[in-house]
Amino acid sequence: MLTRRRLAALAACAAASSVPGLARAAMPGTERLIWAINPAGEELVAAYRTGNTYDETAMARLRLLFRDMHQNMPGPLPPLLVDVLSVLQERWGYERPLVITSGFRTPQTNASIEGAAPASLHLRGLAADISLRGIPLTDLANAALWLSGQLGFMGIGLYRRFLHLDIGPRRTWTRLGF
Repeated sequence: MLTRRRLAALAACAAASSVPGLARAAMPGTERLIWAINPAGEELVAAYRTGNTYDETAMARLRLLFRDMHQNMPGPLPPLLVDVLSVLQERWGYERPLVITSGFRTPQTNASIEGAAPASLHLRGLAADISLRGIPLTDLANAALWLSGQLGFMGIGLYRRFLHLDIGPRRTWTRLGF
């Protein structure tokens, strides 16, 4: 039986196949890479996916890297979010680490952040606040906008020190207060 969840997953796969980086990653034997560092300085370079198969050990390590740093609590990390981040990183040849400012958040941490949305997608592990060392945030935002146009989804928020990305509905905003 085809459930709504399965249908959504199939739709996401179909959309992803139209994006060169994601389509290439689904080819048998093709490794999908990510190089990330979190606020604690913990760093991970991993081949987290080969073809359509996700490496559970690498995904578990990524969940730890994207954890709520204030509560030291890992949360969910959908493979689709990692794929999106990896495709953006691939744009610059994996030569720079993806800096995670914020990944998963507990309700307590989210409530303590000024201006955080009460129903933030960070609470479900569907969002990440990132930068890419040495790349202007506007360049990263433009690449994310292109990818969002290809996929038909993604929230993109440009802030002064990071770029918010989520795998929710397609929308954009800026908060560049100085």
